[in-house]
Amino acid sequence: MLIKSNKIQIDSIRRIAIITAFFLSIGIIATSTRAHTPHDMILAFAASPNYATDKTMFMANIGAYTGWRYDEILRSTDGGLTWTDIPNGMDHPYELSVLRVSPKFSTDQTVFAGFQGRAGVYRSTNRGDSWEPYNTGLAASNLIVRKMEVAESNTGYVLFFADASGALFRRSSTNASWVQVLDKTNKVTVIAISPNYATDRTLLIASSTGSLKKSTNGGTDWINLGTPTGTIIHDMAIAPGGAEIFLATPNFGIFYSNNGGSSFINKGTNLPDEAINNIAVSPNYAIDRTVFCTSLTQSVFKSTDKGNNWALFNSGAKVTKQTPLINEMTDLQISRTYATDKTIFLPVFDGLFISRNGGTTWLQRQTRMEILTGLALSTSFNSSQDMIATTYFGRGIAVSTNSGTTWSTSGWPNPTGRRMNFFDSQVVKNPNGTQTIISATSGGIGNSIDFGESWVVNHVPRFVAIDPDPVTFTVLAASPNFTNDKEIYLGTRFHGVIQTKDAGKTLRLQHGVPLTHPITSVAVSPNYANDRTAFAATRAGQVWRTQDGGDTFLRVGASSIVAIGWAGQRYTWIAVSPRFATDNLVIVGTNNGIYRSTNRGNTWTKETHASVGANAVVQQVEFSPNFGTTDRNIFVNVRGKGLFRANLNGAGAVTTSQNITLSLLENENIQFTEFQISPTYAVDSTIVGAARKNIYKSTNGGLTWAVAGFPDN
Repeated sequence: MLIKSNKIQIDSIRRIAIITAFFLSIGIIATSTRAHTPHDMILAFAASPNYATDKTMFMANIGAYTGWRYDEILRSTDGGLTWTDIPNGMDHPYELSVLRVSPKFSTDQTVFAGFQGRAGVYRSTNRGDSWEPYNTGLAASNLIVRKMEVAESNTGYVLFFADASGALFRRSSTNASWVQVLDKTNKVTVIAISPNYATDRTLLIASSTGSLKKSTNGGTDWINLGTPTGTIIHDMAIAPGGAEIFLATPNFGIFYSNNGGSSFINKGTNLPDEAINNIAVSPNYAIDRTVFCTSLTQSVFKSTDKGNNWALFNSGAKVTKQTPLINEMTDLQISRTYATDKTIFLPVFDGLFISRNGGTTWLQRQTRMEILTGLALSTSFNSSQDMIATTYFGRGIAVSTNSGTTWSTSGWPNPTGRRMNFFDSQVVKNPNGTQTIISATSGGIGNSIDFGESWVVNHVPRFVAIDPDPVTFTVLAASPNFTNDKEIYLGTRFHGVIQTKDAGKTLRLQHGVPLTHPITSVAVSPNYANDRTAFAATRAGQVWRTQDGGDTFLRVGASSIVAIGWAGQRYTWIAVSPRFATDNLVIVGTNNGIYRSTNRGNTWTKETHASVGANAVVQQVEFSPNFGTTDRNIFVNVRGKGLFRANLNGAGAVTTSQNITLSLLENENIQFTEFQISPTYAVDSTIVGAARKNIYKSTNGGLTWAVAGFPDN
């Protein structure tokens, strides 16, 4: 195996534990350890086999830093200095488990992604610029990928993966479909492939009980090697030559065989008395006899004598205590060209660490610095060109007075030396023609009447009866009559919905909305002064409504709004019609398309239009400000497919739609994480969208787009 196995691909239970622990660490347990900033939890990683020359890596991390985003696959072509999101074609709601790169990447440009939900395997043949399902021959029950490894063949690659039941499948670059090579009774949990597979066709599998099987003809026939460790196996590696095998165990350190697995001995002097969860062998092993491993709490150990003796080469990776201990050191990989570049990759829960000198020194590569989390435009955008952005581990709140070309840091009071993270803001038009900006961060809810130059900030107390840690806000929506009523609904991670009726001076938790699911969207009726209606949506796919100004919240659409997949990926968005007082129209975006209600949320109808229906994983929905007057348009951001402008008939159903960012997605891999429509859209036809590192603007309703700028430091 040239690039080592990702040892414990996160299964459903562990995935739940990881994301739960992430949220717990920032505000739900009394003894929580403060989360590292920026959060950089890596789910999967793969380096190009030609890393020494192309400096290319792929990684996936949890998209939960905003509370409503899906996992991202990122690519770096400069050794991790910069990262590009590559979402084109990632059009499903499921969490990612594994990434692998073809051994012939330099010529075939092929990358594979496996998923913990029923998405199976996706493949890209252009370095990740576009993705498509690669599941021909698989049944629906086989589409959960637990493990996946790729081998080099004479004609290209051979891919192996184990599904949720433990069955093993194989597909080569010349095969039209997948073939099952072991059934589920084998309970495959770990796969190791010989670095010399093209000639020896050898692979090894371990079962959930630690029993080993070996094949020397590509998985057609198998030799039972028994249970040599007497326990389960966390990881395995086959050394070049095929005779030497290393096993990482939870209780007994490392087991070693020099006869192809016929017998094993226990070895590992100087290793700590705890589980070994990753092991990787140098591709130059025949000469340097080098092996690396990690333990539950320490990384990285190195041996230059075939694993007989080990020394700790401290990587700097921390045990965060935000996830089960077995998941902290999630992976360990060695460059295929280690003989010349001495590069080791350590993607862990604390981030990505790289050594370029065989483990002697390490550096950390950040992937989440200065990420834009939200946008809001001036209510007089056509004339002022003012916009505000919220950022994660960046400028906090940034302000632009020239449509995003240049940015300055707002006047929000910022503790010395601290980067404040904000996730949402809103601009409210006041009756006298002025405007108020509203935003919030952990510890404060603020408003500004001079577009961010100065702020009135009210302290947010800790609700110790629920959680001793600070409240972490995800989204907010203010009353259209904020000047008079000072009301704001704020969504949080684990405090449900919080409401204030005095701009944040006093707060109340909303009864009814569950505290166990992060809030992904809140929306207030434009006729709130009269109907007292507001909505909230959770990351579990639930929609809640109040019709009495927040005194009570009741769930709506429980039987008719149907999200799919694992609960943690059911991000939900709510949009309320600007003509709500007369049309009673509400649109909900889910990972199963959009749903509409024409009676204020009492009953719901599933949209069937192909663009935004059952196959659409909706990230955001917004009504045109002109809806019901000069147009009947909504805008729907669909994961992996782009931003659609859809026209609704009088019943709220989609009649036509157009993908207005298809060129951005296909040519530049740009998928908006947030978009906003100008409040003066009737005059300026402007839409603004934020991607990972740029803000894009269209002044013709989405026909063409140009880079506007970005609020980096």
